[in-house]
Amino acid sequence: MLGSILRSTSVAGRPGEYFLCKRGETWEKRWDSPSRAAYLERVFRQAMTPNGVFGCIVMWTYFQRMVRMLHEVPAYQDFDHSEVLAAVFNRPKYIWMRRRDRVQQAVSWVIAAQTEIWSQTPGDQTRTAVPLHFNFEKIDQRYNQITENEQSWENYFGQNRLEPFVLFYEDVSASHRATAERVLEFLAVPFPAGLELPAPTIEKQASAMSEEWAAAYLEQKAKLKRATMTKLE
Repeated sequence: MLGSILRSTSVAGRPGEYFLCKRGETWEKRWDSPSRAAYLERVFRQAMTPNGVFGCIVMWTYFQRMVRMLHEVPAYQDFDHSEVLAAVFNRPKYIWMRRRDRVQQAVSWVIAAQTEIWSQTPGDQTRTAVPLHFNFEKIDQRYNQITENEQSWENYFGQNRLEPFVLFYEDVSASHRATAERVLEFLAVPFPAGLELPAPTIEKQASAMSEEWAAAYLEQKAKLKRATMTKLE
């Protein structure tokens, strides 16, 4: 959703998950490029807006792999790992997208894994015929992973003395224009005069079922906590 909003400004790059690849894969293999350096050049060329701004989306689950693969590019092999991103992206600025409600995030993740629908565009009526099943263990696993990933990002920013601009999903989904204005101010990029932002091409997927699963998860989590406390006593 955030990437969609920023792309629509035409001055904040064209953010996408350009550095995602499966284990054992390389970008040049996944994206059919003659070399990793050539792939980087292609990404910059395609994803940079005319004002020179480039943006990409990265999740912690593959962030360290991304850094290692960048470090293997001949032009960047002499840099320390901590210096690679600054060299490749010209001292990038970080926008840390988070959620206040991690339970809802975990629920959304589990539902997406079952439906195999990870994003939805406005007006998309696509629905899965696969029956959905509440699974406390899966939701709890995702919740713990989200918490660990958040801590990893916090550690990374702290260790590297970086000050990210923190955005919360709930605020982004509530006001797209305010989000764009705040991000462009952080990037020191003027907001285009007279710009009317279209609706994001990605929309919120939460539903009544999401709420029900979140409530059921919290109830079961509380029961387990009470049972554990009783055993300790």
